[in-house]
Amino acid sequence: RPARPPRAAAPRGPVAGPAPRPSVSAAAMPIKVGFLVGKDTDLVEDPKYEKIGDASFLKDLPDKYRVDPDSHDYLKNCDKGTKGQAHADVAIPWYIHKHFDDIEVDIIFPEDITLKRLKSNLCNFVVGYDVINAVFEGKDRLDEMISMFRNCGNIMPSWEVQEFIYMKSTYMTKLKELGVPMAPTIFSFKKDRTPQGLLAEIKERGWKMFVMKQSYMAFSLGFAKLSVEECERNPKILEDYFEEHCDCPEYVVQEAIEGFVRNWETRCFWFNGEFLYAIANKAAVSTDDGVEQIVTGDDIPEEFLENAKRIGKEALKCLPQLKAPNGEPVPMTLIRTDIGCSDSQVHDKDTHWDASKKTFFLNEIEYGGTTYFIRHLKFDAMPLWAKLYVEKAREIHAKLGPDGEPQAKRARTGDAVAKRPAGALMKKPAGRAA
Repeated sequence: RPARPPRAAAPRGPVAGPAPRPSVSAAAMPIKVGFLVGKDTDLVEDPKYEKIGDASFLKDLPDKYRVDPDSHDYLKNCDKGTKGQAHADVAIPWYIHKHFDDIEVDIIFPEDITLKRLKSNLCNFVVGYDVINAVFEGKDRLDEMISMFRNCGNIMPSWEVQEFIYMKSTYMTKLKELGVPMAPTIFSFKKDRTPQGLLAEIKERGWKMFVMKQSYMAFSLGFAKLSVEECERNPKILEDYFEEHCDCPEYVVQEAIEGFVRNWETRCFWFNGEFLYAIANKAAVSTDDGVEQIVTGDDIPEEFLENAKRIGKEALKCLPQLKAPNGEPVPMTLIRTDIGCSDSQVHDKDTHWDASKKTFFLNEIEYGGTTYFIRHLKFDAMPLWAKLYVEKAREIHAKLGPDGEPQAKRARTGDAVAKRPAGALMKKPAGRAA
């Protein structure tokens, strides 16, 4: 995401300084932790980051982990001499590799994910590639990934949490029960949906404009903003949409909130259920120069930040309990809550928002594979993320005990990370979770 956030000295939210490298006795075995990578839209090797952080820890990062900005492929698959940059999903485990001797990081490319590899680690954090990426690679790949995530027993967050978030009707129904505000919504399920039936339901609700979204989807693919009037005039619009996206398990259809594009959408980052930081963005169609704006820290209007934190905190309550591989509960890993703002009339017959005031509402929930926006912040979040993932791995390790040691644990060597096998970066559309 392009941005021009002004720089400031003090961040809003916690900041973690570089942690000391814990000493590891000769008899102790490092905790082997996997990180599933595959990002191409979340730069850390970037001039923006260099203004707030020290990127020197990436100097000895093997080039195979860098991404060519043109092809969006890892450099190991590019012509010799191609230049690239590291993204957040690789930078975080590499920082851990450089600073924490009790952790052996296993950076796993998408094509190297196997059940055996996943089970060889204490746990595996999804920080880049996930099942949503596999959707674009065909049914066989999707089924394979779901099977591995479901059966490895040590994916973080758990498959239960991931599936809960992927199927938007699941968490949105729970949020409605909890009283969390959301845009008026209709779920259109694959088994019984028709273009005519959906349009009739939209009209019965009183909507004038509406948006179409999809579960098990990202990169804004499948998004459409339509008017009731144009769909009545030309039924082929919805018919074509249904035909093009016939395999999607559910459409999430919402009344278009007019104020959404002209107000800040505030994205809050949470770990262990605690607020870390937020970024806010305003769509390019709403800015004077036609460029999307991103702000963070104390540049986020207080009204937007405080309401986003309030609603985001409530939204966390809908999530399933995260569990360690042995079934013991552990606090949740990264969750991102995206909060929008309405400031005009909503036509839904069952929704009674005051058009003269701002109404803040939950737009979406995402988890560890989302965009971290590290380069856009006003503080160096790299030590913070490294510390959080290291402490979570240690927490899981402590809960397992000697009887729950992962398979294939081995001592770490100085170049353990650099010698990992690598393959081609699986192609995917750019802009995930932007």
